[in-house]
Amino acid sequence: MTKKPSKTLAKWRKVNVLARVRYRHKVLIIRRILPFTLPILIELIGVVFMGIVSTILVSRISKDATAAVGITESITFIVLSLLTAVALGGSVMIAQAFSRRDRTKSLRGASHTMHLALAISIMTSLIMSMFAHPLLTIVAYGAEPAVIVLAERFLLIVLLSYPALAITLAASGILRAVGNSRSPATINIVMNLVNISFSYPLIYGVDALAWPGLNMQGAALGLTISRWLGAIMIVFSLARNPSLRMPINAFIQPFSLLITREILAIGIPASIESLMFNIGKLITQVMVAGMGTVAMAGNVITFSALLFINIPGNALATAATILIGQRLGQNRSQTAQIEMQLLFWLASIALIVLALVCLPFASAIAHLYTDDQAVINVVVNLIFLNALMMPIWAASFVLPSAFKGGKDVKYSMWVAILSMWGGRIVLGYLFGIHWQMGIYGIWLGMFADWWIRGLLFLYRMVTQRWLHVFYSHRDR
Repeated sequence: MTKKPSKTLAKWRKVNVLARVRYRHKVLIIRRILPFTLPILIELIGVVFMGIVSTILVSRISKDATAAVGITESITFIVLSLLTAVALGGSVMIAQAFSRRDRTKSLRGASHTMHLALAISIMTSLIMSMFAHPLLTIVAYGAEPAVIVLAERFLLIVLLSYPALAITLAASGILRAVGNSRSPATINIVMNLVNISFSYPLIYGVDALAWPGLNMQGAALGLTISRWLGAIMIVFSLARNPSLRMPINAFIQPFSLLITREILAIGIPASIESLMFNIGKLITQVMVAGMGTVAMAGNVITFSALLFINIPGNALATAATILIGQRLGQNRSQTAQIEMQLLFWLASIALIVLALVCLPFASAIAHLYTDDQAVINVVVNLIFLNALMMPIWAASFVLPSAFKGGKDVKYSMWVAILSMWGGRIVLGYLFGIHWQMGIYGIWLGMFADWWIRGLLFLYRMVTQRWLHVFYSHRDR
């Protein structure tokens, strides 16, 4: 008779513990994760939607124009990876310092982040403007000469916007690091609305004025104007931000090698990781370019359409770096581990559901971009293939973003190099070219990259080895 009450009591205690855990998870999601992530989600919806509209505007010019934009964006992504890495290094440092109420270090970190990003953007703009044609010839090896000419015209105008892009990315990272995710979201949406508003008349002209428009150059001009407007707006937002005000004179800080090293200790491995990722994409772009304009156009359109499906994952990945960094700055490592797991599961569920919902509309999505049936068939098939691989996406991309909040960047870098060269490039070549599976073989190589990354990052999360790296950095 005495055993039954003890079993009942043990069962009740277990239920009570589970209920408390569920309640704690619910509180973390409702009060912390969602309020911080929702503005980023809205921002990305706006950015991706406007990006899709922009791609549609260009794709309506011609298949060559669509392919040219895809080539140019592949190069821009490399520069973007460098700027994002610097912004990431700065935002992690600022998030941890701000959580410890170290205002001085937060301000100095913000100033150094902005200066580093601007220096990189100006240098890359100058170098790429001097070597635009040979660079595009290498990237688009095998592409038609007309496509390379269009890509060069587009790139030379877009290069003027790189410093503005640097300011926007660095300032967005600073604002999010101090808990303000709304201002970057608002500014990015305004920026993209301006891009579309300017791009349409600049591309197609104005009938009332009997002006024919600038075609590809019009799209590049619209993008450049919107980026500079966004840069101006976000500088004003920094000056008025209540959590950490940064007027113009706050950017004039004495140079600190220690702060620069702390930013680059995160930024350099992150930039190498991102560079490897984008160089891998460039190499696969070269492979696709040799498969003809239909494959190139289908590849560009599918990536554009899938940006929408990946919005929840990208929003949670962006939030993960800051949220984990803030928790570790407060010395709450176990809460950081719990939040990481919640971010991972939220992203996985959202991505799988959205991918399945989009499947019946794959053909309709493709028709938004083009009327070319051969291109539409490629896009539909790639969307179906992508949906099958969504379960591993969050492990591949959300988890490494969370690790970066704890300064665990070198592991992600080495995994990215291994998975990119061992999976995406080698297997992509074997499937796509050697075994003649075409564009679908290239994408199978990309999916292999996801699975290698995802499984290794899942293991690191479960074993909590990323926390050991954080403690080793903190105790130095």
